[in-house]
Formats: sequence, structure tokens, C-alpha cells
Amino acid sequence: MNKLDARKFIENYLEGKLSAEKNARLETWYLLKAEENSEDEPNVDYEKLEAKLRTKILDAVSDRGRESVPVKNINRPYKTLISIGIAASILLIAGVSYFLLKNNDHPKDRFFVDKQYDLPAGGDKAVLTLADGRTIKLTKDLKGKIATEAGIEITKATDGTLVYKTTNTGFEGKGFNTISTPAGGQYTVVLPDGTKVWLNAGSSLKYPIVFAKNDRNVTLTGEGYFEVAHLEGLNGRVPFSVAVVKGNSQLEKVEVLGTHFNINAYADEPAVKSTLLQGSVRIVLNDGRTGILKPGQQAEVRNQNILVQKADTEMSVAWKNGEFVFREDLRSALRKVARWYDVEVVYDESAPENLTLGGWMSRSTNISEVLNHIQLTGKVHFKIEGRRVIVSK
Repeated sequence: MNKLDARKFIENYLEGKLSAEKNARLETWYLLKAEENSEDEPNVDYEKLEAKLRTKILDAVSDRGRESVPVKNINRPYKTLISIGIAASILLIAGVSYFLLKNNDHPKDRFFVDKQYDLPAGGDKAVLTLADGRTIKLTKDLKGKIATEAGIEITKATDGTLVYKTTNTGFEGKGFNTISTPAGGQYTVVLPDGTKVWLNAGSSLKYPIVFAKNDRNVTLTGEGYFEVAHLEGLNGRVPFSVAVVKGNSQLEKVEVLGTHFNINAYADEPAVKSTLLQGSVRIVLNDGRTGILKPGQQAEVRNQNILVQKADTEMSVAWKNGEFVFREDLRSALRKVARWYDVEVVYDESAPENLTLGGWMSRSTNISEVLNHIQLTGKVHFKIEGRRVIVSK
């Protein structure tokens, strides 16, 4: 990349015109450099590091040089003039130009995953358990009407979504349905009240066939993204709540009015994370303590304590959008990979303990592509053996 190319690249980055992948590559490079200089700091704030990258470029070039252009549509709290010539020099000196735009030219003998046992990405698959105990495999080949019970018709829409439609409004049915996704599976369901739920791999959602008139209660294990439908009852808006189960115990309840939010409650994660994108929710612990979330915030429940903080919403809902967004440590990222590709991750004694990752990948690629992307750090190596991924230095 010559100086002119680097100028244009910097201008596009600051104006928010780069593709998600190129943005992620730049931020990956910066996180790796930061990680090299912070070996003694295992608790890295990735969001601050990302913000620091943009601030550092702007601060370094602001009000210098003769050649400057206005920065537009940055979607940041500041707008300024930037010397493209100096900014380009910063990138060239840093050597990031090769990392960003010559990604396909990395030595294949160094960054290589044996594809003999390569595995495809997960997909839409789940099991529906009806109130009478019958189970139905929700496969690609399954189409149209699936079942009818308690005055509800269950169909598979043309886009693959499971849809509940009321056929008898006066029916007072009881009983629950459960939709469960295996490792390597995901599914989307529209509940009887119109609420839409995306389930990530290794998750389940239990819900009534017919919701009560004054409340709507469901139970989640694993991870789910909710778009809650507005519903009016006799006493105003009917509340919606999610009982969150982690392992074998219920840890909390998320009470909702009408909103979009994500809950991550996998048993192998150190905390339950509820991320709010729109509306409002209240987190209620078993002992009655509560926490209120505003849009753009995340509640982290660990050891029966609630920590409310600013959320990385892009990373929280990346799975729902068909993406991996890595701004986290290696082991956290590989837990996501393990669930989506249905593999066991085994760590060799030489595997790095505190490796910071940053980057973007599509979830539709084979596992080898994702692992090769992570291997670009040059600090970790993977070997695929059947459904095991062995991690070493």
C-alpha cells in the first residue's frame, strides 16, 4: 500500500466507510499491539482500546500539515480536521498496511489449519417438544403446518421461522412447548403473542401454548435475542418476563415491557449477561435485588451480584446477525466457536493464557477459516482432529 492508498484508507476509516471486515482488521492489529505491551494486565478493556485507536490517530494528526480534509459522519462524539498525509505516514511506519490489505498474502505454511477434518458452519436446526410429549425435528425439509394444539396452529414459514397462530381465541389451553437447539444449531420462533425470539446454539426456550391474560412468562437456557411484542390486557400493557436458567438453577428474571434485548446464560460462561438494545428491562435476582437497564447497557450477573455497564452491543448480537465479532480473550472466543461448530476445544500446556483477540468473521464459513483468522496473531496454533480442536502456541 503506497502513501496515496494509505491516505484514502485513513479517510475512509474515520468517515466510517470501511467494510466491517477491514475495520475489524485494523482494530485487530491495534489490539494485538496493545496486548504485546500489556503482558502484565490480564483484564483488558477492549472497548477502551478500540476508542483509543481512533483517538490516537485523530490526536496525532489534528491541526498539523497543510493537506487536510473534514471528517464526516464519524458517529463519534467529535469531529475535526485531519492531516491525511501524516495519518498515512503513521500507518506506514506502524506496518499495518501489510496486515490490512495484504491479508491474503500471509505465508500459508505458517498460518495453516489442516483441512482434512474441516467442519462446516452450523445452521437452522432444533427440536420442538409439544405439550403432550411429542417431539418434532425442525429440519430444512420440514414445511408448512407442523401441529395443532390448544387452539394454536404451529407452522414453519417460508423463511424457516417457527410461527404460532391462534385459531380459536376462546380456547383456555394449558401446557408448554419447548424449542431446543443443539450445538451447531440455531432457530427463530414467533411465539403465540407475536414476540420473536432467536435462539443461539445449545439453547432452549420454554413457553406456554397460550399466554395468560395478565402476564407472559418464558424460560431460557443458553442464549436468546428477544423482540417483545406489545400486548394490551385488561389492566394495560401485559408484562413479559424471562426466567434465566444457568446450569441447573435459575439465577435471575428479566422483566420486560416492550423491547429488544439479548441474554447470554451459558453454563460454561463465568457470568449471565443481559444486553439491552431498545426499550427498558429490569433484572431481578433470586433475593429480590434489582437492576434497571437503559438502551446500550449490559447487566452482568456474577456470584449473585449485578454490574450494570456500557454494552458492546455489536459483539453481543453478532451471532444473531450471522457473525463472529471478537473483542475478547482467546478462550472466550473459542467457547463461541465450540458451540457453533459442535467441537471440543482442548488446550495444550503451551497454549497462551492471556491472548487478546479483535476481529470479524462470518459464521457461515468452515471452522478452518475462523481458526486461520485467529492464527494471524502468530501466537496460537490449531489442529483439528475429528470434532476436537487442539490449541497450542
